Amino acid sequence: MNYISFILYLLFNISFFLHLPARVPFLGVIRFDLLLIVIVFLTLLVAKKNRTNEREVNNSTSIILIILICYIIISIPFVEWPGSVLKKNSLNFIKVIIFYYYTILLIDTERKLKAYMAIFLICQSLRVFEPLYLHITEGYWGDKASMMAGEEFMSRLAGAPSDVINPNGLAFVIVSIIPFFYYLGSISLRNGIIYFLPLPAFIYALILTASRSGFLALIAILSGIVIKSQRKVIVIGIIVMGGLIAFASLTADQRDRYASVYDENTKNYGTSQGRTQGIIEDLKIALNKPLVGHGLGTSPEARFHSIGSSLLSHNLYTEIMLELGLIGLIIFLLFMRSIIVNFYAALKKIKENPMDNAYLFNIAHAMQIWFAMNLLFSFASYGLSTYAWYLFGGLSVVIKKLADEKTTQNRNRNEVGTHKPRNLLYR
Repeated sequence: MNYISFILYLLFNISFFLHLPARVPFLGVIRFDLLLIVIVFLTLLVAKKNRTNEREVNNSTSIILIILICYIIISIPFVEWPGSVLKKNSLNFIKVIIFYYYTILLIDTERKLKAYMAIFLICQSLRVFEPLYLHITEGYWGDKASMMAGEEFMSRLAGAPSDVINPNGLAFVIVSIIPFFYYLGSISLRNGIIYFLPLPAFIYALILTASRSGFLALIAILSGIVIKSQRKVIVIGIIVMGGLIAFASLTADQRDRYASVYDENTKNYGTSQGRTQGIIEDLKIALNKPLVGHGLGTSPEARFHSIGSSLLSHNLYTEIMLELGLIGLIIFLLFMRSIIVNFYAALKKIKENPMDNAYLFNIAHAMQIWFAMNLLFSFASYGLSTYAWYLFGGLSVVIKKLADEKTTQNRNRNEVGTHKPRNLLYR
């Protein structure tokens, strides 16, 4: 029954990431994603999970997440728009929060972790390749950015028509999978062929998104890879060569957009400055409900009623302040801290026998890089009610658990190998 639950969870991931209900209308009518969530839950009840996995729910990360959920529920009567929380926003939050709990309950072996990561990376790669293919074959872009106060426009690559992500969302998908492709490709020659080949296409798609936050996130990823690498000169050389090729392929407008991060004399500087202004506006609005916030998922409403704009906050931390207040922000920061602790503890264990734990060793490094990148990306993107933090929070618990088990197994094996049997003649 556990394997059935796991397979259904994989199916939910495929449906969720590839937006199958949007592609197949019938699946949308029957609320296919929600139906799978319920079925997995029922199979878990029937399976009656063993005590080991039940104890996993009691780790520090899980406890903090439970506190966050309880706080959201308890604060509903005190927020600005409790009706919006109950009617619209709670269901979406449930859909992403299950990534944490289903991950820690269902991924209990390295084999399952490999299967899950394969599905995750395949789905995310398809989300990149589909719009890129449409762009090359049909001239598809999906979005555009204004320049010179709306006097000019620049085309930007967004998610495919059946996807829901804008250019920054597509950039996030790309920078999220690059660390995994790099580190998994470093395990063996076969892996290198499989995982390194798509990287140029990912970088090209990232360029087409013209995402400044994605560009900064890529720099953070490459910096992390260089810092961790034992062959820094070779890695830096490859990065510099790739950077020169990428720079040569940029159009004038794309160069202008990336330069607008620091140059006031660019056509895109106005939208870059607007991000900073947006953060200031969010903080001012958050002060209307500084402790408990306006309610889960209500940042667009709060912004609309205050400044007439219903755009989502482009900053995770001000988004949380708007929706959950200072108390909620503190709890979420503790949740993020617990993920850091899990990855640090896992790597410390794995490094005791890195050759025996090659997959865990590389996947843990990739997740550390991802985490550092996402800390930076969160200053330019929302994320409280998106899957990423909860999925990787769950994976941090899983990797720590598997690292502990591997270390214990290696220690027991070494003790058995060095143990000298007694001479029975002297008993």
